[in-house]
Amino acid sequence: MAKTRNFNENYPVKDLYRRFDQRDTAFGQRLKRTGSIVNFGGDEDKTKRINQGISGFSLLDYAFNSAAGMYETLPGEHDSQGTGFYSWEPLGIARKPEGVLRWEGTPEKAAKIIFKAAKYFGAAGIGFTNIDKRWVYTNARFGREIVFEDVEEGYLTDEKAVIPESHKWVIALTVPMEYEETRYSPTRLEVATAMGYSRMHLLAGHVAEFIRGLGYHSIPCGNDTALSVPIAIQAGLGHLGRHGRLITWERGPLVRICKIFTDIPLPQSPQAPGGIIEYCEVCKKCAKHCPSQAIANGPREWVGHKGFNNSGALKWYSNAEKCLDYWHEIGHGCNNCFMVCSFTKPSGLKHSVVKWFIRNVPLLNRLWVWADNAMGYGKMKDPIKYWEQTL
Repeated sequence: MAKTRNFNENYPVKDLYRRFDQRDTAFGQRLKRTGSIVNFGGDEDKTKRINQGISGFSLLDYAFNSAAGMYETLPGEHDSQGTGFYSWEPLGIARKPEGVLRWEGTPEKAAKIIFKAAKYFGAAGIGFTNIDKRWVYTNARFGREIVFEDVEEGYLTDEKAVIPESHKWVIALTVPMEYEETRYSPTRLEVATAMGYSRMHLLAGHVAEFIRGLGYHSIPCGNDTALSVPIAIQAGLGHLGRHGRLITWERGPLVRICKIFTDIPLPQSPQAPGGIIEYCEVCKKCAKHCPSQAIANGPREWVGHKGFNNSGALKWYSNAEKCLDYWHEIGHGCNNCFMVCSFTKPSGLKHSVVKWFIRNVPLLNRLWVWADNAMGYGKMKDPIKYWEQTL
């Protein structure tokens, strides 16, 4: 039986581990070299692909994908940190009246009401943890230094992002990605990712403003400010998969993560049940089907690639540079590792039964890998037929 381990066992980190500079990620290094994070060729490339009739790259598909991702960052913004509903300043919508005392309750009661509100706002998963400064970037993608200061409310300047020392808790939130739309990767019809980013933006804003309305402070974040995956693992939402993404028991990797730093006291969520890492050790399906061969095929390691991975954690390190090169080649992001993952499944009794065995009888993992392949899961769907389907 796979036991439930503590966080340090689930995500081992050496004492030499240091905070990472977001400018040194593969995305950040690409930005420094080229001036853009991803460049799919603009209108000229779109026109070429549309006129060539490339499956999954029709005008319908482009319009669908762009509309799905319209809330990732708001028009005129180039970064998520502190912009739009990710604002570090109160939006003034859920404002507590001056003559009313702020809401008070136990950390457990606070977790209960935030869980209920976040679920209503669209969260797939909600977890709570104490802030671990190791996961906070030293600098944001565009250079802003991220520091901690003894102030009441977080704020941003051109030079720095200030997180108050009083913000001792983090809320990790996941939003769902659709199973069906993920199966059109790597084309523009894979809109689940774009829609996920929009949902992140809205969810983080909703929950942050709810907390402010109770009389507390909050800093909502998307993929900025701190590493999302270790925070989500620490908050009990899942485990790190071979493909470098969070895998949850409920939805597999089909989630996107946002987080909120806050000063409202919260309890530590328990760790997710074990078994996922053990399954990934024998599966290797994502590595086998990665078009760019960017995913590690061997055991977990302590050292990453070329400086764009922050070494010091025991995990599978992906070569994100290869991944980005492939994105540029095909004119769109690739989500094949999500699509083929054995944990990417629709809900249902038979899949729940298999997950029970993965959690409790890891000796059968190779059988489930074989069965997953034999039943043909993880195959791409024909984009041409998408718009012909009825709901």
